[in-house]
Amino acid sequence: MEPRLLRSHLPTNLAYLLKTRPLHALLSDASTSQAARHLFDAVPRPTAALCSAFLSGLSKLSLHRELIETVSSLHRRGAGVPPGCVPLVLKSCALSAAACQGRQAHCHALVRGMLGDVFVQTALVDFYAKNGDMVSAVRVFEEMPVKDPIPMNCLITGYSKSGDVEKARRLFDGMPRRTSASWNSMIACYAHGGEFHEALALFDRMVSEGASPNAITITTVFSICAKTGDIDTGRRARALIVERDLQNMIVHTALMEMYVKCRAIDEARQEFDRMPQRDVVAWSTMIAGYAQNGRPHESLELFGRMKVTKCKPNEVTLVGVLSACAQLGSDELGEQIGNYVESQRLPLTSYLGSALIDMYIKCGHIGRARNVFTRMEQKVVIAWNSMIRGLALNGFAEDAIALYEKMVSDSIQPNEITFVALLTACTHAGLVDKGMAFFEEMKEKHHVCPQVEHCACMVDLLCKSGRLWEAYKFICDMEVEPNAVIWSTLLSACRAHSDVELAKLAAGKLLTLEPDNSSIYVLLSNIYADAGLWGNVREIRDLMRSKNVQKLSAYSWIELDGEVHKFLVQDTYHPRSAEIYTVVDALGLQLDRTNPDPELISEFC
Repeated sequence: MEPRLLRSHLPTNLAYLLKTRPLHALLSDASTSQAARHLFDAVPRPTAALCSAFLSGLSKLSLHRELIETVSSLHRRGAGVPPGCVPLVLKSCALSAAACQGRQAHCHALVRGMLGDVFVQTALVDFYAKNGDMVSAVRVFEEMPVKDPIPMNCLITGYSKSGDVEKARRLFDGMPRRTSASWNSMIACYAHGGEFHEALALFDRMVSEGASPNAITITTVFSICAKTGDIDTGRRARALIVERDLQNMIVHTALMEMYVKCRAIDEARQEFDRMPQRDVVAWSTMIAGYAQNGRPHESLELFGRMKVTKCKPNEVTLVGVLSACAQLGSDELGEQIGNYVESQRLPLTSYLGSALIDMYIKCGHIGRARNVFTRMEQKVVIAWNSMIRGLALNGFAEDAIALYEKMVSDSIQPNEITFVALLTACTHAGLVDKGMAFFEEMKEKHHVCPQVEHCACMVDLLCKSGRLWEAYKFICDMEVEPNAVIWSTLLSACRAHSDVELAKLAAGKLLTLEPDNSSIYVLLSNIYADAGLWGNVREIRDLMRSKNVQKLSAYSWIELDGEVHKFLVQDTYHPRSAEIYTVVDALGLQLDRTNPDPELISEFC
């Protein structure tokens, strides 16, 4: 096409761009890529060279949908896809799950006599494998005269996605030559199928046979170790990072995640501090890691450092921060963090919204939790559960039940967590009949199998209403094995209701489960003492001595400036104990001089 005629089809100033820079350079530059697309669309019948430049540019930028749309546009304009670009088209179809367009590309290659090209054949195997059509993938592979490792790796990955680990392993074992990608594909195949032990065994074999693990290998191994808690294998893999110069941000972030999941949070922090550069994923991993490991103060301190670096937090970061704040339960901090999170204007997804609700609830802001719940456009079951649980724990039992009923009417399927929250609401409000009805509804209507947590709620509900023998019968009829918590609940209720006979039964079951738990002996001894059975009290004390069971000392604790201080009766272990006792004595003297109001005392007793 003549330059004068081409310019007449272009938007203003685009012809000038074409004169100054080639098309592929314009396309790869974010500031001119849109202009380059206008330029290409303005050409009525682009040449093969122009098509190749444009499609190659789109592929390099991973603009796969745009590449497929461009191919359709070329066909409408009567221009064909250059032979060298067919593998690029198939690659985009594979990564975009565009099955129909990929088959059209296959037909195009057939008509153009390109099926003998090894690059087209490999791209076809990859396309069919990624789209789950293993029959077609194998058919193309079998027609290849040379079985290169690359299409074999594609097949292994395809078998992995379809869950056929045996076929993948047979193919892997039959490979005459394996690349790092071959080992990676097979390791990932085992990991995808949940066969983590086999995946790590294959990794060990890979190293022992002198193969070269790369960043993908190490990242996959860290991910498996995080799931299995295998920190020893993770540490061995970590040694390869420096040895083989595999250091990059993705590898280090995966390593941090592994340490976090294995509860080696200090090692995770060491890796974090070693990173020369940190993206939002690295910051989020460390912030959430502290929260997940029960160290909320460090989580919030690190979040403060992140804000100073001007790295913008994402949803994962904020969920970690909210979790840390929820653990502290501070009213003031909860309001401060809540205001910050809401100021970021991120969409209230089920993930972020539920975390915000949970934080507000644990910090006592039930009204703000309701407001967040109301503003959430899409509420999945986790959001409903968070709100129902929050209402239950804050004494709004009727509201929790009403919200559950709305949840069901909105066709949201409740799960086991929903019913724990619902039964908790009934327990707090003493709604025995409703609680029993919900327990039956859980099984019969919603087909949720009772777990030990649901049974514990039911036992607690019956015990608090004084129906102890009914609770005992419920425990005996449970479909799951009752644990120590359930029997302890019954034993504690026996003391409150002075039921010595049932206390003996409950204590007997408890001592079978936890024979060295001193609190069981002490509680049973107190029940006997309350009933005046002093001979039984002596028997319990003698039994404790004969079994060498030591009574645990009770202590008080207070949290101050992020540090927990514990106190036993009259102990002097605290470094500032002398100062503390001086203050306590002064307070005692002050109380002695005060004439207390008897009505006020009776109100608080």
